[in-house]
Amino acid sequence: MLRALFAVVFAVCFAVSAHIDARAADLARPKGPVVLTVHGDIAHTNRGALNDFDDAFFKFGSVTFDRAASFDLAMLEQLGQKTLTVRYDTWPKAYTFQGPLLRDVLKAVGALDSKQGGKSIKVFAIDGYGAEIPLAEIRQYDVLLALKADGKYLGLGGRGPTWVVYPRDDKHPALKSHDDAKWVWSAIRIQVE
Repeated sequence: MLRALFAVVFAVCFAVSAHIDARAADLARPKGPVVLTVHGDIAHTNRGALNDFDDAFFKFGSVTFDRAASFDLAMLEQLGQKTLTVRYDTWPKAYTFQGPLLRDVLKAVGALDSKQGGKSIKVFAIDGYGAEIPLAEIRQYDVLLALKADGKYLGLGGRGPTWVVYPRDDKHPALKSHDDAKWVWSAIRIQVE
């Protein structure tokens, strides 16, 4: 009888512990305006399914999800800020970008875990434009999810709130002829496939 009681107590404690651990793995909720939503094959979330009223813009674009991870600027900044200077042939000058590495954003949502995430992501701009980026590139290169250019936040109507920027520098000469379609600016959503 004592063994049976011990087994029940152990099972209940284990279940509560597993529930607490699972909730601890989820992300904090944004306190400021959401600038990026990540959905699809992810492990860590902080919001539920698309809400037709609250998510009217996503609904208008026929976006659906059962759960997602939403980030405000502060949350993205807490993932660590990297700096990358890029000079592009058609730009008037070199720009210095700052933001988290795209791989760190994906790690935060559990998309780079061995059990989560497929082979690519799709990054979508506010106008619906989307580009597929292989996870192999995100692992190989320090691809930035830029929040700032030359110390100023990227704004809506410009190239913000976020911009995918590849390290096109002398360390990675192959990226100079890389497909620029993956440099999604005004990015607001990432779908993990």
